[in-house]
Amino acid sequence: MGAFFYALAFVFALCGCASTPHSPAAPASTWPLATPASLGNSLEVTQILRGAFGAREVTLQCAVNATSTQLHVVGLTSLGLRVFTIKYDGEHLEAEHASQVPEFFKPEQLVNDLQLVFWPLSALRQTFAGTQWQVTEPHVGTRRLRRAEQLIAEVHYADPDPWTGRAWIVHFDVPYTVGIESRLAKPAPHADEAGR
Repeated sequence: MGAFFYALAFVFALCGCASTPHSPAAPASTWPLATPASLGNSLEVTQILRGAFGAREVTLQCAVNATSTQLHVVGLTSLGLRVFTIKYDGEHLEAEHASQVPEFFKPEQLVNDLQLVFWPLSALRQTFAGTQWQVTEPHVGTRRLRRAEQLIAEVHYADPDPWTGRAWIVHFDVPYTVGIESRLAKPAPHADEAGR
């Protein structure tokens, strides 16, 4: 499962959208995380996430601050309630979240999804070298993640630079989709590969 699912599941719970109590499925394995420095740029971005899981839909807001030394992500509900705060320095991942967040929420999976969508392909391939994970871009505007031969997720890009446009991530292990609209909160100080 990707992390957006966990964040969305939490928002569903806050909003009282779950119609039938059920036990969550066990989370799938996370894949190796790339370092913040491997992004190749420093960025401050605001994002609107629109997720769909079965018949449920929800909106989540995120503020992302990425530098060469740290990735900092804050997630909010559409009402402005803080869901989580995540800090990742390339070695240690720290997370704070509201007490209502389910036990199966894993902050590293949110970082996984964020990196899958926005990190340069070369950085992900270097990070995955020697593991069962593979990432490819079979054609312009599409990125695929596989574990061994199994397709786990697919990303679609509507704009050349996902940091200033729209992208969609579709997970197949636990079916859900998230549309992501990103906007730079502050211009990047230099123009290295800013996302892909």
